[in-house]
Amino acid sequence: MRWIWITSVAVFFACQTLGHTPQYRGTTTPNRQPTVLDTPVEFSGWRGATTDPTRLDEIRIGLFAPVGGDDPVGTAMYEAAQLAIEEVNAIGGFAGVPLRLMTRWDDDPWRGGSKQMIKLVYEDSVWAVIGSVSGEATHIAEQVITKAWVPLLSPASADPTLTFIRIPWMFRLPPDDEAQAEIIFADGLREFALTNVGLITSTDHDGRIFAEQMLDRLNVAAAPPVFHFQLPANTIDYDDIVLRGKSFDPDAVVIRVPPSETLALLDQMRRNGVTIPVLIPWVPGLRHADLETHYGNAVFSVQPFSSFKGSRHSVFVKAYRDRYGHDPTPTGAYTYDAVNLIVRSLNKSGLNRSKMRDAIVGSSGYEGVSGAIRWDNAGGNKAQPSLVGRP
Repeated sequence: MRWIWITSVAVFFACQTLGHTPQYRGTTTPNRQPTVLDTPVEFSGWRGATTDPTRLDEIRIGLFAPVGGDDPVGTAMYEAAQLAIEEVNAIGGFAGVPLRLMTRWDDDPWRGGSKQMIKLVYEDSVWAVIGSVSGEATHIAEQVITKAWVPLLSPASADPTLTFIRIPWMFRLPPDDEAQAEIIFADGLREFALTNVGLITSTDHDGRIFAEQMLDRLNVAAAPPVFHFQLPANTIDYDDIVLRGKSFDPDAVVIRVPPSETLALLDQMRRNGVTIPVLIPWVPGLRHADLETHYGNAVFSVQPFSSFKGSRHSVFVKAYRDRYGHDPTPTGAYTYDAVNLIVRSLNKSGLNRSKMRDAIVGSSGYEGVSGAIRWDNAGGNKAQPSLVGRP
């Protein structure tokens, strides 16, 4: 049974409605235009001196994420980073000096968060930083490392603007929102001939960025969404949203809101008898199994990499289970790879942040537990996501 959506002005900031059902034009990715990725980002500043590791008691790696609380993304990052560091230290650390994970965080990224990030870099004297849990928080970290000349590796954010601004110290591991929007369109909407599509996104930073990429892809295909609802933070009346939506008759809906809100929305859709396909990009902290449990109908989600990446991934999963008693998340796998990329680069560059940055760039092609990590010209991983689910 199809279902229909009607806007509620009190709930949504924006809604676009169209009175026709467009057909997709073309069967391939839109013609490529020149981009900021056409030339490599380079660092031409002073390289400085290399520190003798024997003069240090420990070598510090920073983690800019919430730890010790109930944030599943920050917890996954901390656990994976700690596991990787323990493994490195078990075989002698770096040049016989142990590694240590230093953590800093504040729930207010634009105020306390920036101060904590500054402390992480300048007071804790870390050699590289891993973080953070969202695009907004990662941009805060990026502003600090841009001035401090410290490598920053992001294992969670899919925000393409992190690398599009061409900061030579920034590296993004997950496939970005542009790649995810493309896979949703090609392997989901076009594959199943779903042409009357709705879009629901949050008004936070990550929701807005994904919405831009998804809208761009649909508009290029001459198939703009029949509606686009933008949900403010802490939306609670999902019954009102679903019950009022009886006029657009969509074939499917693409949803990108925070994890808890996604599950609440799917619960309400199920209670109201909605059965149309739902397509969801990769949202850190949101498992595909939970989507199927809460919706019970056709649901597809983007996975940033295949979980069947061979022996390295299997060994990592076993070690993680043995250490923590549960399976790692994709964010955990990317964090584990980030630590090992830093250590691999240290072995080539020594304790010199500028040279280590160059070594990270030179590590393109590194086979991690998340698969091959290949940088584009701006420091973004060119990983190909996949769409999983059942029709």
